[in-house]
Amino acid sequence: MKKILISLFFVSCTTLVHAQIKDWALGLKIGQPTGLNIRKYGDRNAFDVNIGTYGGLFGGTSDYRKGRLKGVGFAINANYLWYAPALNERMSLYGGVGAQLTSRNYYPDITSDAHDRSIGIGPTVVAGVEFLSKKSPYSLFVEGGLYAELLPAFFYLSPQLNAGLRYNF
Repeated sequence: MKKILISLFFVSCTTLVHAQIKDWALGLKIGQPTGLNIRKYGDRNAFDVNIGTYGGLFGGTSDYRKGRLKGVGFAINANYLWYAPALNERMSLYGGVGAQLTSRNYYPDITSDAHDRSIGIGPTVVAGVEFLSKKSPYSLFVEGGLYAELLPAFFYLSPQLNAGLRYNF
């Protein structure tokens, strides 16, 4: 994974000339959550949806309610984003809010292998930076944020950090 991220960063940095945001982008996020990323751009805003896995980057086991979450689960994440130009026209900063739906294995008794499927929902906040290119239709991004589950575990916090590559069309 480290080699892939370094390669993506090198390719993107060598092709950056002038920013050009298209209407749509399709890409891949690696981190937490990991998955397929779809983004619809507006003038200074965007709507971002990620469908994929949850729980892999920051460990597959964590204390949760009276038991533990174990393994990698499924997640759908959607955020509304606001953009601002950064150091030059090739780079944009963004931040936003949204919601996330997750599903993971919940072990109420940590001494037993019996588990339930825990489905959680809660708000997310995200901030990131996107590097755009005019010569190629790709953009590279790095972002971080926080997921605060409201149901079933009130205020269960989970950090989120990922990087990725999008194809803009």
